[in-house]
Amino acid sequence: MANNENNPSHLSKTLRWTDAFALSMAVSGSIFASFGFALGALGPIGALVLWVGSAAIGACQNWIFLEVTAMYPDKPGGIAMIATEGWKRRCTLVGPIASFGYWMGWSAVLAIVGVSAGSLIQAQWFADQTWGYQLGSVSIGLAQFIGAGLILVFWQFNRLGVQMAASVSKYMGVLLLIPILVLAFAPLYSDAWSFSHFQTAWDRLPATDWTTGRTALMWLFLIAWSAYGTEMCAAFGPEYRSKRDMRMALITSGLYTVAAFAAVAFSLGGLADQQAAIDNPNGFFIGAFDAILGNEYSSFFVGTLLVGLFMGLNASLADGSRALYGMALDGLTIRQLGILNKHQVPGRCMTVAVILNIGMIFLLSSPLAILVTANIGYVASIFFALSGFLWLRKDAAHLERPVKLGQGWIPVAWALSLLTGLIVLVGAASTELVGYGGTKELLMGIGILLLSVVLYGVRKLQDRQQPNGPKSNNSF
Repeated sequence: MANNENNPSHLSKTLRWTDAFALSMAVSGSIFASFGFALGALGPIGALVLWVGSAAIGACQNWIFLEVTAMYPDKPGGIAMIATEGWKRRCTLVGPIASFGYWMGWSAVLAIVGVSAGSLIQAQWFADQTWGYQLGSVSIGLAQFIGAGLILVFWQFNRLGVQMAASVSKYMGVLLLIPILVLAFAPLYSDAWSFSHFQTAWDRLPATDWTTGRTALMWLFLIAWSAYGTEMCAAFGPEYRSKRDMRMALITSGLYTVAAFAAVAFSLGGLADQQAAIDNPNGFFIGAFDAILGNEYSSFFVGTLLVGLFMGLNASLADGSRALYGMALDGLTIRQLGILNKHQVPGRCMTVAVILNIGMIFLLSSPLAILVTANIGYVASIFFALSGFLWLRKDAAHLERPVKLGQGWIPVAWALSLLTGLIVLVGAASTELVGYGGTKELLMGIGILLLSVVLYGVRKLQDRQQPNGPKSNNSF
């Protein structure tokens, strides 16, 4: 396929590794969206170990995804593409299920981050606006409306091109570094930080048994949505200027996220009381910053935290839309989604994500409930991608591998595949442990995956009726 701007089905090769790294910095900011839930439930030691451990797993997986992404330089979709290629000789349905699950996992970040940002804005500047509407079991208030508005704003940014999205993320990334660095060095200069929180948590560590292991797996399931997120750099495969850019993006983003998670989790564990996180998991950061620098800087630091959440909106639209677009090009979903707009980005796919997420904001009760629904497909897609790498070592041995990992990575990939499979099985069946998910969220997650099979069937009918039909240049 020719690489030119007049081709409506080709992504432009304009991306530097620094651009992709800037977009992936949103992953480090995602810790502010759900770390409070983990700190409240697990305490500072458990939250620190699981967040940093999960990020380390994600960084390790990036090496595996790098090899396969480099094998197919013209295929978008990232790990969804890897799962499709790896499993197509054995089960063709894995392609649409894994791809749709991956897309859903990234797209749901819009709803999760939107509501989290709305809650922070309300807590800091509109605390007296407590009005709300009851829709069944869901309470709709100012935070939900702010979240929906933010999604619409960043939708417009991303429709103007990947360079626009990356440029916005670079500026926001600099601001996000401010709260991360302030927290990272707080143990060195702040009297408010105390190691006693960790000592108390150590004395209360639960027994090592299946109940504890099941709880840990459940939280690894929930944390995966952010800790594994640097794999998004693989989704921009066809847009990198060179293979070096692709390699640098995947490696540096993974290492940076491990360091950022470790610094933030360790600092917040010594600054915030576990009960404060339980009482206000979305806004307890405000008290932590007040304790470090005083109330006069509160608004500024809340603003920088919001920037980190805004980066999540930006990255979600960029990555999720390319996954859905890649599905359409590979014949895994309806043809109408395989179209680029005049700015050479998947505008239609972005529109679908925006509509879906605004619906989720008003139908699900909390960010963590949304996360439970979305993560079933996302973690399953990680499993299919890791196992797909193993299948491709056998099925595609003849293909050139610009990046080839040593044989020592084979047992690593096996171990990660088995761990991920266990995480998704236990996580999907144990949502009641965290109190934010249940039968409704589980059925919605499974229903979304089944919808992928229906759309795959529709695409097969489209291909039979119009096997070589023209593609429209129209876009939302």
